Amino acid sequence: MVVMKRIYLDHASTTPLDARVRKVTEPYFAKNFGNPSSIHAEGVAAKKAVDEARVKVARALEARAEEIIFTSGGTEANNLAIFGVVNNSRKNVHIVTTNIEHSSVLKPLRELERQGSAEVSYIPVEPNGIVRAEKIISAIRPNTVLVSVQYANNEIGTIQPIAKIGKMIKALDAQSSRPIFHVDACQAPLHLNCLVNALGVDLLTLDGHKMYGPKGVGCLYVRRGTPLAPILFGGGQENGMRATTENVPAIVGFAEALRISRTERAKESARLSALRAHLYTSVLQNTSIRSRKIMVNGSMEACERLPNNLNISLLGIDTEMLTLQLDAKGIAVSTKSSCLKDEKISYVVAALDKNKSRASSTLRFTLGRGTTKKDIEYTIKVLIDILKKC
Repeated sequence: MVVMKRIYLDHASTTPLDARVRKVTEPYFAKNFGNPSSIHAEGVAAKKAVDEARVKVARALEARAEEIIFTSGGTEANNLAIFGVVNNSRKNVHIVTTNIEHSSVLKPLRELERQGSAEVSYIPVEPNGIVRAEKIISAIRPNTVLVSVQYANNEIGTIQPIAKIGKMIKALDAQSSRPIFHVDACQAPLHLNCLVNALGVDLLTLDGHKMYGPKGVGCLYVRRGTPLAPILFGGGQENGMRATTENVPAIVGFAEALRISRTERAKESARLSALRAHLYTSVLQNTSIRSRKIMVNGSMEACERLPNNLNISLLGIDTEMLTLQLDAKGIAVSTKSSCLKDEKISYVVAALDKNKSRASSTLRFTLGRGTTKKDIEYTIKVLIDILKKC
């Protein structure tokens, strides 16, 4: 029996573990299994591994090692950033964000609103999926304690002007009204500069499984001097900011994944950009499906979109069924964020205009290290063949 090769085009959802990352983690599952909080030889060895990983992560971000807090992933890091700032603040605080943030930012903010702990301004993005920095700044009030903006969107791949926002927030210092600036950068390290000083951020979230690292590990960069209250209490690990025994193999793997991502970023981004462009032009310009209403979601400008992301709407097509048809042919894609499995439409695409059909008929392709031109050629052929029959 011939086994069909799977073509995985859902890297925004999760990435496979890089073999180089797996290799560095393996000793810490069984051989070097100590608890980093223990003072015997096994514990000291484990602590050394965590400390070295912290230094490696800090180096990749051009930060200080003590500014890196390891977490269980991007969701926890985002929650720590949001609740940590609010819990450390006075009452009746205000937060500024956008209307297309990841659910691990939007849901904590809505919970704060439900509790009456904070008021939130959701700044709408432009039709191209980019928020205007000036709108973020104009929404800041004297009681604004936090601005939270996602670096690159997980659904439509649009890149926000983080450095510009950071610079404009910093300029508010003279007015003694500078809020803390948090950036969810989980989708960014593979393709974008994540140097915290260049971006002007106070808090930055990263997630291991979005960059070929282990699942269940991430980090929150916390600029020195940034007031933040812990949300987990217990043993006082991670400088008192995250009380639980550190996941040593995952932390070691996370650091290595981030290092590799930074090293290979430019070359891999260029390669994927070319493959994405081929997919984009081949589908949208195919004469046999020109009668189909196909819309691209988000800006296609090179500086405004992740190079591996193509998100389209196929109006009048059941894209969930289309996803299953592609899956049966060995191609893995998605319709929206994997964190929105219970949502019928993409709220991100719905934010671009008021066309509900557009938001309910999305199809997302996100390419990765294993994607080849042959994979894209096969995907184009299968997709067009299916659409011809719809």
